Amino acid sequence: MDWQEWLSWAQQPQVVVGLIIAVAALAIVNLVQAWRWGKFMRRWKQLMTHSEGGSLEHTLYETLRRVSLMEETLKAHGNHLEQLQSQTNQCLQRVGLVRYDAFPDIGGQQSFALAMLNEQGDGVVISGIHSRQEMRVYAKPIQKRASPIGLSDEEQQALREAQ
Repeated sequence: MDWQEWLSWAQQPQVVVGLIIAVAALAIVNLVQAWRWGKFMRRWKQLMTHSEGGSLEHTLYETLRRVSLMEETLKAHGNHLEQLQSQTNQCLQRVGLVRYDAFPDIGGQQSFALAMLNEQGDGVVISGIHSRQEMRVYAKPIQKRASPIGLSDEEQQALREAQ
């Protein structure tokens, strides 16, 4: 085909209308793509800008720094917790109380045996014996849930309750 034939073919009304429709369709597609691109760019800028005005990269670095600080703090708290736990094991935390009548003529269970132990079973048994004229209090050491001093039945029962 030479130029003359191309020119006569391009001047036909159906070809011109077809080309106008194609150009119009491409223009519409181009406008839609431009609108979508603008929408995408607005969302991208919003994503890349932190609410406080900084960049997303700065926000990520700041977040990583804060996570690192939190890890250090958590480790320090863990060490402190272990220290407190070791101290807690030494505290009196197991208690057993037995109330009883030391003498048959005195009621109201005014006498008592109180055992207080730590986690390892060390502590003390305190006994109070109440009579009509006086009240006597005794303390006996406990090591590994046993006493080097003899324990009364009530003191042994309080020791069992504390364990």
